[in-house]
Amino acid sequence: MIFANHAHIYQQEVIDREKLPGGTIDGLKRTMELCGIDRAVAFAPLPPDYDRDAAGMHQNEWLARQLEHEPDIVGFGVIDFSRGGLRKQVDQLWQLGLKGIKIHPAEQKLKIDSPEAFEVYSRAEELGLILSFHTGVHWHRIADYNMLLYDEVAFHFPKLRFTMEHVGGYSFFTEALGVLVNSGNTYAGITSVFDREVNKFWYLSDEKINDLLWMVGAQRCVFGLDFPWNGPDKINHAINKIRSLDISQKEIDGILGGNLARLLGES
Repeated sequence: MIFANHAHIYQQEVIDREKLPGGTIDGLKRTMELCGIDRAVAFAPLPPDYDRDAAGMHQNEWLARQLEHEPDIVGFGVIDFSRGGLRKQVDQLWQLGLKGIKIHPAEQKLKIDSPEAFEVYSRAEELGLILSFHTGVHWHRIADYNMLLYDEVAFHFPKLRFTMEHVGGYSFFTEALGVLVNSGNTYAGITSVFDREVNKFWYLSDEKINDLLWMVGAQRCVFGLDFPWNGPDKINHAINKIRSLDISQKEIDGILGGNLARLLGES
C-alpha cells in the first residue's frame, strides 16, 4: 500500500483565478489512481491561496467538508498566524478531525522559534498532532527558518513529531541531517527531491539519499507528493526511485506508507 504525504488542495475558484495547475480533490484522486497510490494526506490552503468569501467558511472547515466522504484522504489543517487565538485555532482543526498541521515558514513569513510558533507547537504536542514543515530555500529571509532552528523546536517540544519536507533541499541537506540525527521525533519528508530540473532547489542526489538512510534509517523517511506541482510522471518517477533503493522491501514499504501510518497512530 502507498500512503503519501503532502498534497495541496485548492478551491476551483482559486485555481481558475490564479491559473494553478489543478489541485482539486477530484484531481488528487485521479493522480492517486494513475500512480497506484492508496491513501494520501491533503493540506488545507494557506490564507493567500484561499477565497474565504466564496466558501463562506475557514479553510480548515472547507477541507474537512471536502473530505467527509473521502476515507482514503487524511486532512492536515493550517494556522493563520496573522490572527490571534492560536491555541484555539489548533483546537478547532483538531475538533474537525484533521490529523496535523502544514506549516510553510517562508510563505507564512513565520520565524519558527517565535513565541507565536511555540504556542502552536505546544498545543499540537498536547493533542498529538503531526506537523509538516516546508524546509529549504523558498525566497524569504532564511534567518526565519534556518535549518538548525528545527533542532530548537525538537528540543523544546520533545514529544512533538514533525516532518521536514524536502529535507532541507539542495542547499541545507547537511544541516537537516544534523537535526534528524540529533532528535528521534523528526522525520525526513522525501518530497520533490528526485527532480534535477524543475525542482532543482530541493534536489537530493543518490549519494545524499543513501547518506540519509545510513545516518537516520529508512524508518524515519516519509514519501510525499507535492501534488499538484508534481504530476503523475514526476510522482511515478519518485516512487520508482524509492523502489530501487538498496534496502529491504520492508523498509521500502515503510517509506511509501508504513512510516506515515505509524506516525498517525494507525499501526
